[in-house]
Amino acid sequence: MPARSPAAANRDALLVLPGFGYGRGDGDAFRALAKSAPASGIDVYVPAYVTRGGLEDTRRTLRAFIRHERLDRYERVHVVAFIAGAWTVNPLVDSGELPNLATIVYDRSPFQERAPIIAVRDMPVAAWLRYGHTIFDLARTPYPPLARTDVKVGLVVETVATGFVRKHARPADTPGADAFACDRFGDRFDDCLHVAMSHDDLYTRFAEVWPAIAAFVRSGHFPARPL
Repeated sequence: MPARSPAAANRDALLVLPGFGYGRGDGDAFRALAKSAPASGIDVYVPAYVTRGGLEDTRRTLRAFIRHERLDRYERVHVVAFIAGAWTVNPLVDSGELPNLATIVYDRSPFQERAPIIAVRDMPVAAWLRYGHTIFDLARTPYPPLARTDVKVGLVVETVATGFVRKHARPADTPGADAFACDRFGDRFDDCLHVAMSHDDLYTRFAEVWPAIAAFVRSGHFPARPL
């Protein structure tokens, strides 16, 4: 690890890791958060880290971003990881990146986590043209759960399928009701929140979920009421 950078006094960092399906128009909610969150002591970072070169190349890009932005200078870093983000960041954390990681909130979905598999199975050429090797890696790579035990972990579970999944899913791709249970995702967790949103909704309506995530960052717990 490089030498620790000069501290960012009394401030936290929030690293948001979007994944596949994140389009140019989906950044508005994150840009708004990046403007408002500093008033509460949180600096927001949203890297363009997903490459076409595969998961390892994507991890190298994210590692370079973390070091370029000197996230080691913060006393505490918090991560919001969408699906590709979790596959990318967990091995980095377990190899020593982000030693100052305090909380991580995973966006999980039994619907959307089938989307890469559906895409490479049913439309491999189109999937490669749009996402390159990375979507193929994600489709065949088992979820790598976080091994570190000193990090508070929250799960945000989507309960609505995207239009892509509804259009292309086969019966075998349809999850049963128990697939939405918080303990079915292979993550240990301190708290779990179900949201009546699809993956696309969570990008465009992130402002609606942010107060619950902010509460988890502060306390390690989500609000009691569902979203």
